[in-house]
Amino acid sequence: NNRISSTLSGFGKMTLLEELDLESNEFNGPIPEEMFSLVNLKVLYLYDNELAGQFPPGLSQMTSLTELDLHSNHIGGELPTEIGSFSSLSELYLGNNNIVGQIPSQLYNVASLTVIDISENYLNSTIGSELGNLNQLTELDLHDNYKKNDDGQVDSFGIHGSIPDTIGSLSLLTELRLDNNYVEGTLPPTIGDLQSLEILRLESNNFHGSIKAVANAKNLQYLHLWSNYFSGTISNSIGELSQIVEIFLDDNEFSGWIPSEMGLLSNAKYMSLGLNDLEGVIPDSFGSLSSLERLDLQGNNLSGEVPKEIGNILTLQRIRLEGNQFSGDIPNKVCTLDSLKFLSGNCEVAADTEVTDATVAVDTAIENSWTCNCCTVCDD
Repeated sequence: NNRISSTLSGFGKMTLLEELDLESNEFNGPIPEEMFSLVNLKVLYLYDNELAGQFPPGLSQMTSLTELDLHSNHIGGELPTEIGSFSSLSELYLGNNNIVGQIPSQLYNVASLTVIDISENYLNSTIGSELGNLNQLTELDLHDNYKKNDDGQVDSFGIHGSIPDTIGSLSLLTELRLDNNYVEGTLPPTIGDLQSLEILRLESNNFHGSIKAVANAKNLQYLHLWSNYFSGTISNSIGELSQIVEIFLDDNEFSGWIPSEMGLLSNAKYMSLGLNDLEGVIPDSFGSLSSLERLDLQGNNLSGEVPKEIGNILTLQRIRLEGNQFSGDIPNKVCTLDSLKFLSGNCEVAADTEVTDATVAVDTAIENSWTCNCCTVCDD
């Protein structure tokens, strides 16, 4: 971490070297062939440099390598088929580079892999069914491979196709990130077999259908599914995800009532259900969401009164309610929450009322006989 600016050279004779850490410098140019002779090297950290050229096929000659981190460089081209020849590799970090093309099927032959990170590149690839061979995998991160240029033209469609059923074989998987790609189809039922899964981020893709299988992954903590085409009702079994910290289901096509069982998610800090077709009332059980900091319900067809039980959530900082059909007044118990910093709703401001970014005072009834006397933002 000395910001050394140079090409990589002079390391080829260090044949007994087991660990080489040159991270966070300004090394440039391609990775030289002389490094391939470091057959005893176990750990190679070259991330956060200015390295360019293609991923060298010769790296697979480093048969002792267990950790390879090249993220945040300028490495481009397609990944070579030789990448499947690593015999001991456990962790592979290639994020934030300029890699293009398909994920070679040979990569799925490296059974020792526990981490694959090829995020923030320019891949144009499906996920092979051979993924199920990697039964030691704990993290798979392919996010942000869908890219557009400054003119709005697509440079890379990223990860597309569907998630293979074989993903259910990855019993040790704790993190799956496919967000900001072009993945489509329905979620395979086998995703519920991932009992070690803690982070599931599939936002900004083209998924559709039900999310019921997700509720079987009982250890989920972060569930981000926003900006897809998921539909149907939200299953009551979602309330069984007792470890959930963040649940984002917004900007989909969910319909029906919000299940009262969601009030069982006492560890949830962020809950976003906005921009769907949900109807009915806000469940009184939401008053039991004792860790909640943010609740987004905007842009649905919810009706009835906002339950006073929401005022029991002493951690609540942000509520979005606009774009619904509520009636009655916002309960005073909600308005007087000490923690509340942001409350948005549909409210009509009187002509002589001063409106600021900080506070909007409203005392007139509006459509649906709903008033929001303590809204900080009015969206009419």
